[in-house]
This record gives sequence, structure tokens and C-alpha cells, in this order.
Amino acid sequence: PVGSLAIVMAAPAAEAPAPLEKTDVEDLLAAMETFVPTIPEEVTRHYLRQTGFQSSDERIVRLVSLATQKFATDVVQDAMQRSKWRRDAARGKDKADDRRPMLTTEDLTDALKEQGVSIYKPMYYADRLPDEEPRQ
Repeated sequence: PVGSLAIVMAAPAAEAPAPLEKTDVEDLLAAMETFVPTIPEEVTRHYLRQTGFQSSDERIVRLVSLATQKFATDVVQDAMQRSKWRRDAARGKDKADDRRPMLTTEDLTDALKEQGVSIYKPMYYADRLPDEEPRQ
């Protein structure tokens, strides 16, 4: 569990990607030289070490950072699209046009579910330990 949410990863049901040509790989590696990831490489390296992965090739760390950034971007874009659909459906024809985006946990949960990540809240929350006095 992460915080008060539990996260379950499932393998996405997708077809195997087409094999890359050698020039595609070389182009990707060349583009990665100038790429500055949103997620710092130190953070990526830390989490890779946490999972037991070690590599002396910095391109691997940068590639994982790129893949992580792509995943996060896809999830947020999908969640924002869901938010827009929900807002448009709830707005109706009589209400004023409200253009402020509002992202909810439900939007993120649905977007993550499409990527093979299930998030659910526990049935209850405990705000104190059983032998602890209530807070004033």
C-alpha cells in the first residue's frame, strides 16, 4: 500500500510491438543525448536501485526516465479527457460554461485502470490507534 491507497499492477493486454530497425534505435539514442527528463535521473536511479537494478550505462537510466515520463503524461492526458467528458455531461445546456479543469481521483483511477494499474481505497480509515486518546 502507498499511503492510504493500495496499488495493484497488472500486465496490460497488448500485442507485441513491431521490431525496431537499427536506424530507429540509433535515432532514439541520439535524441536521448539532448533530452532532459522531467523526472530527474537521480530519482530514477534511486528507484531502480530500490528494485535491485544496477547498470553502469546512463542511457538505461535516461530511457527509464523517458518511459516513466511518457506513462505519466499519458495517464494525466487520459484523466483530463475523462474530466472534460464528465464536466460536459454534467453541464447540460442551461448552465453557464465553466472552463476550469477539475481532475478527480475517479478520473485518475479510471485512466490508470486502462494502463493496468488498479487503485482502491480501503473500506475504512483509522485516524488513531485503538489505545490512543482522541485528539482535541
